[in-house]
Amino acid sequence: MSVLNPVHSYVEKNPNKYEGKAVIKGTRIPVASIINHYRSGMSVEEILDGYPNITPAQVFDALSYYFDNKEEIDKEFE
Repeated sequence: MSVLNPVHSYVEKNPNKYEGKAVIKGTRIPVASIINHYRSGMSVEEILDGYPNITPAQVFDALSYYFDNKEEIDKEFE
């Protein structure tokens, strides 16, 4: 069985920026913020209304990143 190592083109983590937390690449928007909105019941369109400088692809990649790294992001909510 092969294990996939997904690439998240719109998410970056840099230990020297934003406390090493995952953010939307080229922004200061944490993936955890996108997830917090999503978990509260907001649709992707509603999230985009709140972040007009990001694209649907960036939001979907943040969601994908979360599901690939759930434990990491969930720690930010503790």
